[in-house]
Amino acid sequence: MNDELPLESSVSGPALKPILFNMLSIFFLGLSCLCPVLSLMIFAAPSSPLNPLPPGGGFVASLTPTFTQTPIIEFPPTWTPTVLPETNTPATRAASRTSGPTDTPVYNLNPQDTPKPFFPFIVEGGNPTYSASPKGCSWLGVAGAIYDLSHNPLDNLLVQLQGKLSGNTIELEQITGQAAEGQGGGFEFQLADEPVLSLNALRIQVLDGNRNPISDKIVFNTYAACDKNLITVVFIQVNP
Repeated sequence: MNDELPLESSVSGPALKPILFNMLSIFFLGLSCLCPVLSLMIFAAPSSPLNPLPPGGGFVASLTPTFTQTPIIEFPPTWTPTVLPETNTPATRAASRTSGPTDTPVYNLNPQDTPKPFFPFIVEGGNPTYSASPKGCSWLGVAGAIYDLSHNPLDNLLVQLQGKLSGNTIELEQITGQAAEGQGGGFEFQLADEPVLSLNALRIQVLDGNRNPISDKIVFNTYAACDKNLITVVFIQVNP
């Protein structure tokens, strides 16, 4: 008698397990049938509340442009040098003296500005004179004389005449006092048998006994005119 179990305890334990499994099976079977239906409904209406991820309902990252302030570079105003007037003060003069070596100015003299050596004899009146020769028109020549400080004729001085005339080279020399007329201190050169034109082509000069020049070279013209076929050049002494 004691080995028999009560009727209530022997029936409730094994009988509950099949009922629980059956209920779970029915629940999962219902879920398996519901999933295709929900899928069809979402496919047919994607924007329905059943769709957990509706189109356009996801997170869309919006890029908002950020404002970057560009720094403004301000340039200083243009610098204008100010020229101050030079003051003649001792400090300024001292600074100018110690500012450094200065270049020595170089003066370029024109040939006309170059001083000529001073000779003791010059041409009386500054230029030769022109007149008609006593020998007639078939003659062209130069004549003259040399005088000392007291206006006395000077002999034994050399008179030299050089240049070109009618394409010919002229090289003539004569000792004063030996002219054909015998004039003291005089000289005479015949250049041609007729008057001939030449411009700055002839020159005459006085030399001493050692052939050193004692007058400048006097350049003169000749003319194809009978009233100008005698060129007279008179040298006078102005310095011992």
